Amino acid sequence: MKKIWVIARREFLVTVTRKAYILTVLGMPVLFGGIFALSFLTRGTMEKAFGASEPIAVIDRAGLLDFTLLQKIPKETQKEKDADLFKEPSVRKASSMIPYQDLDQALEEVKAGRLSSVFLIERDYLATGRIVAYSPEKGMFSDLAPPDRGRLFDLIRISLIKDQVDSQTRDRILSPGNLLQKKVTKQGQVQSAGDPLQKAGKFFGPFSMFLLLTISIFLSSGYLLQGIAEEKQNRVIEVILSSVRPTQLLLGKILGLGAAGLLQVVLYVGLLFVPAVTVFALFKVSLTSLLFSLVYYVLGYLLFAGLMAGTGILGNSPQESGQLSALWTLTSMIPMFMLAPISEAPDSWLARGLSYFPLTAPVTMLLRLSTSQVPVIDVMISIVLLVVGIYFSIKGAAKIFRAGSLMYGKRPSIPEIWRWLKEA
Repeated sequence: MKKIWVIARREFLVTVTRKAYILTVLGMPVLFGGIFALSFLTRGTMEKAFGASEPIAVIDRAGLLDFTLLQKIPKETQKEKDADLFKEPSVRKASSMIPYQDLDQALEEVKAGRLSSVFLIERDYLATGRIVAYSPEKGMFSDLAPPDRGRLFDLIRISLIKDQVDSQTRDRILSPGNLLQKKVTKQGQVQSAGDPLQKAGKFFGPFSMFLLLTISIFLSSGYLLQGIAEEKQNRVIEVILSSVRPTQLLLGKILGLGAAGLLQVVLYVGLLFVPAVTVFALFKVSLTSLLFSLVYYVLGYLLFAGLMAGTGILGNSPQESGQLSALWTLTSMIPMFMLAPISEAPDSWLARGLSYFPLTAPVTMLLRLSTSQVPVIDVMISIVLLVVGIYFSIKGAAKIFRAGSLMYGKRPSIPEIWRWLKEA
């Protein structure tokens, strides 16, 4: 046991002092921080492209509009609220309207950036409904955001009916309804729909933990594969195996690299997750989900560590071992390709089936835990099958490790690998 801990300590120290490990641990927070910073710095540009706050010029050649009625128009109609539910309030800011007489003067103001757009209501508007909109050229995204015409249309409506209906009817024409959204659960209970932004926060908090743990699983097991392949290629493994048994070496590497991966998770939680929870109270992760996520992180790492160790010893170079390990990586990522159906129906037979299969169980269960409450029976079955898979993967890896660690220049065939696995 002492030799296992010595190997684990060495692997841990060698891994955490690698440039690649340090760059990964520190580089990802810097990368995501840079993306958020860039988004914040370019916020002004986005506001100008999507709903600028500069006034709108209106040239009424038909003589229909009564601009004194602007104060009667709500700042934002229910239709606009529904359409722009997830946009920031600053981006949805309504523009004021100013009457203009001279089109050329208005266009000069648009060119100078003092007007966001110009609407020209033609003299034959009542017969044709024709309105010409002039807006500045600001690039591709400006074409996706048409000029703010909602308040203009409301002003046209209220001007046309101002002497024909009472004030309550006029208000209902401008704002047909104040919609109250309700949801019907699968049990038939009627509940309030809640704040969509809050719901998004409750999803993205656990989902960010899912991505964090999933990335760490494959990074840690990838370090194990790379280290074993390099030691075999450099024949360092011959010297090591003269002092320890293959099983001791394998367990020591798994424990050492697992500790390095766990350290990476702790650092990410400290650098990213805790500030996010502090700043964005909407990012809620229950303690139960967090504990189960850590359990699946450990089980997932042990499973793929065993598979990666057995695969790493088969190749004659790190590149060849990496190509062989692609089978495990691609299989384990099947739940990511099924992200939509699993998120929509986390208790479906597809989600449950992937939760029971050891190779897809860690990723699937982390995903299900981030989207809903998982039945206890599913968790127990998944954990039991994962433990069984870990036992066979590490046991098989130890047999392959013992037989293949001293084989050079020739990749073992499938019958040879099968013979090694059947040996006691």
